[in-house]
Amino acid sequence: MKKNVQLREFYDSVYRKGERSHYTQFRLQTQDMPEEFRAVLELLDWKGKDVLDVGCGTGDMCSYIAEMGAKNVVGIDYSKEAIAEAQKKHEAKNLLFQSRQLREMEGEFDIIISLGTLEHMDDPLDALKRMKGMMKPEGELVLTCPNWLNPRGYILQTLWHMFHAPITLADIHYLTPKNFDAWADDLGMELDWFTVDHEWGQGTKMVEDFKRRLPNVVRDAKMATSQAQIDEFLAWLQTCVVPFQGTEKHGGAVGVYRLRARH
Repeated sequence: MKKNVQLREFYDSVYRKGERSHYTQFRLQTQDMPEEFRAVLELLDWKGKDVLDVGCGTGDMCSYIAEMGAKNVVGIDYSKEAIAEAQKKHEAKNLLFQSRQLREMEGEFDIIISLGTLEHMDDPLDALKRMKGMMKPEGELVLTCPNWLNPRGYILQTLWHMFHAPITLADIHYLTPKNFDAWADDLGMELDWFTVDHEWGQGTKMVEDFKRRLPNVVRDAKMATSQAQIDEFLAWLQTCVVPFQGTEKHGGAVGVYRLRARH
């Protein structure tokens, strides 16, 4: 199993080359912000709040939050390359970027966010406990991570569990709302959740993503699967799955999780 410390060089190399040369157009749209960013921004009132972003990457989300009137926004990431890029891209009086680990952080925050990071951590529950320890009494914790309860997830998880095919480059865990329900109980916190990007989870965007992803999975798993077979499967998805795309609570490609103190 991969360990988080082994991913540092991977992410440093990603940020050195530039995020857009690595992440697909589905994750970093050129015309608009990712749907998960928009969902998180609309979820809370950021004005006058002290905010911590754990695993901030190159700081785009921190910048959006600062622009929405947060009092102070601190973004941390263990990739020095990411923080160097964030400091070059974004500058504001209420914005601070630091290259440091979560375990090194201190302070109290009204809102702590961590977007697309728990699936890369060795012990997600321990990370959540550390974040909870830095929340103000009425603070909130917002997280996102890939959600696998959709056709995209069922297909990729089948490849992983039955054939050990490498379906992602950096994920250590494949999380669902069931994991977050259990963690909320362990933390003694109230959980609300929903999913976004249904088109990626079960629609045409899923098919377009698979056109790029499945040949790589087949190649890395050394499967005797031809491109013609992949194309036949993609055509079946387009014809028989996409027309039935729904908007079920669990059907999106990204889960958004909001944790608060129980009253």
